Amino acid sequence: MAGWGWDGAVRHSVLRRAVTGGAMVIAFWGATPGAASAQAVDYSVVSPVAAPGPHPVACNDVGQDFSRLRAGESPDAYWEGDSRADGTGRYVTDLFVLPTGGHAQTVAVPDDRELYGRYRGGSYALAQLVCYPTTAANPRADYLLPDGRVVPRMQRAGEAPILADGQGRWPVLLFSHGLSGSPLGDGYLDFVVLLASYGYVVAAPFHGDRRFADVRFEELGDVIGAILGFDKFVAMQAVRPLGLVASLDLLLAHPHWRDAVDAGRIGGFGASLGGEAMLLLGGAGLTTSIGQSSKRVLIEPRLKAAVGYVPYFGQAVLPAFGRDQRGVDGVSLPYLAIGGTADVVAPLAEIEDAMVRLAGTRQIVALRGVEHGLELRDLPDVLTWTLGFLDGQVRGDAVARARFARMHSVAGGSDDATTLDYSAPSPASGAERTVIEYRNDALDHYFVTAEPAEAAMLDAGIVVPGWKRTGFEFKAWSAASPHDLPTCRFFGTPGLGPNSHFYTIDPDECAKVRRNPDWTFEELAFSAAPPQAESCAADRMTVTRLYNNGQGGQANHRYLTSRSESAAMREQGWIVEGAVFCTLP
Repeated sequence: MAGWGWDGAVRHSVLRRAVTGGAMVIAFWGATPGAASAQAVDYSVVSPVAAPGPHPVACNDVGQDFSRLRAGESPDAYWEGDSRADGTGRYVTDLFVLPTGGHAQTVAVPDDRELYGRYRGGSYALAQLVCYPTTAANPRADYLLPDGRVVPRMQRAGEAPILADGQGRWPVLLFSHGLSGSPLGDGYLDFVVLLASYGYVVAAPFHGDRRFADVRFEELGDVIGAILGFDKFVAMQAVRPLGLVASLDLLLAHPHWRDAVDAGRIGGFGASLGGEAMLLLGGAGLTTSIGQSSKRVLIEPRLKAAVGYVPYFGQAVLPAFGRDQRGVDGVSLPYLAIGGTADVVAPLAEIEDAMVRLAGTRQIVALRGVEHGLELRDLPDVLTWTLGFLDGQVRGDAVARARFARMHSVAGGSDDATTLDYSAPSPASGAERTVIEYRNDALDHYFVTAEPAEAAMLDAGIVVPGWKRTGFEFKAWSAASPHDLPTCRFFGTPGLGPNSHFYTIDPDECAKVRRNPDWTFEELAFSAAPPQAESCAADRMTVTRLYNNGQGGQANHRYLTSRSESAAMREQGWIVEGAVFCTLP
C-alpha cells in the first residue's frame, strides 16, 4: 500500500508509453459514446481503450525549490509528508516556490476524539495537483522533476489554466493515492495525466499520511503496527476524506476553475488506501476500535461514483468498515472495485465482504494472479474498466452505462473477469418505469412490478404482507408508451396454476400462455425491446429470465440484469432461460 507496489524494473516505464503516445492498445472500446443503435451488440468481451486519450494535458503550478532539501533528503519525503528524527515535519508546501503553489490551503479537523484522536479540533496543510485537458497550442513548458519525470505544460506564477475548447464544463475526478504515496510519486503522476487526457479535471491531494501515522502495509504482519498505534491509524484514514472534500470545495470556488468544471459530474478514483477513502466519502463507517466498531466520517453527496484499484478494505483480523464490513450497509455510492487474486495487502475476500453489502451499483473485477500493484500488462484492463464505469455513472452516457453493465472482461492483457455485478438503473422519468423485484421468504418466491401503487402497497406490508425488496431493479417504458413492445403479465389461475407471476414480451408466447387455463392474463405490465440472439442494442440493458424448475412445488421466475446473481441462482438449481428483455439503462 506504500505507493502502488510497483516492480522496480517497470516503475518508470509502466505508464510512460500511455501518456506519451506509444502504441499500447488497439482501439477505443465499443461504440462512440452517446451513439445509440438498434443493432444488437455483444459487449461481454470488449476491446481495450486507446491510450492516451484524445486531449493533451496540462497541470497547475507545483513548482518547487529543491535547493531547500537538506543533505540526504529526498523530495519524496516532502511529497509524502514525512517527519524528521528531531520531530519536525516535512510537507510539499515547504518546497513550493510560491506559497500559493498546489492550491495550498488549510483543512479544519472536527473535534471528534473517536475519529481524529490527538488531531481533533486542529488543522493541517493540504496541497493538490490538478491536471486537465488542454489545447495542442498550449505553449507552456513541461516542469522537470529531479528524477527526470515531468509535470506537463505546467502553469507558473499564478497563471490561469488553458483548457481545451468546445466541451463546456468538464467533469471532475478526485484522485486519492495509496498509503504514503503522493500525486508526484512513481506511477501516480503518469496515471493522473493519463486520466486527464480522457477529458477529466483530475484533482489529486498530497495526503501526507506520515504526518498522522507512520504505517506501512507492505507485508501482512504490518497490521500489528497499525494496531499498536491504532488511534493514529484511525485518524490518518479519517482525515483523507476531509482532504478530498476540501480539494473539491476549492476547485468549485476557485476563480480559475469554478466556471470550467461541472459540479454535477464528479467522480473518484482511489488506489489502495485511496479506494477505502472513496467509500468513506460515500458514507461508509470506518473501523474505530480493536473491537471493530465503526463510525461514519462524512458523506459527500456530490460524488456520483468511484473506482477503487486494489482498494484497501482491511484484513480479516481488522476489516476497514467495522465487524463483517457492516459499516457499508446502506451505502448507495456506485462503486467499481478492481482487485487482484494474489493480493495479500488488500485481500479480495475483504473486498467481496464489503461490496455485497452496498445498496447501489456495485461491481468487482478480479485480475488473476495480480498482487498489490500495477504492471504494464494490466493497464489496458484497468483503464477500460475505469473509463467505462465513469463515463456511464459520472458523465451520464447512457450507451456507456448499458455497455458497462454487460461487460464481462477486456480482450487481451491480463486475465480479468467480473465476480460481482449489479448496475442499478438511472432514475425513471416521464413515461419510464422502474421495475422493482420483491421476495417473500415464506413462499420462497420472487415478484416484479412496475406499478408505483403496487410497490407502495407491498412496501407497506399490510394488504399482502411478507414481501421485501431484494435491491435488484431494472427500468422500462410504461405499458402505455409507444416505445418498444408491451409485456404480458400473467398469474397462476387459482386452483389450477402456480401461485406465481410470469412475464413475456414474445407475442407468440403471450398468445400461447393466454390459451393455457393454468394462467390468467392480468395486464400489460411495461414495455421493452426483444433481444436478438441473446443480445441487445448498444444503449440497452439485458434482462435474463430464470426458472426455479418447480422447486418447492410451485413454479417461480426471476428477471435479472446481474450475471453474478444469475450464476448464484443457477448454483441453487434454477434454470437460466436466457435474455428476454432489452431495457433502459
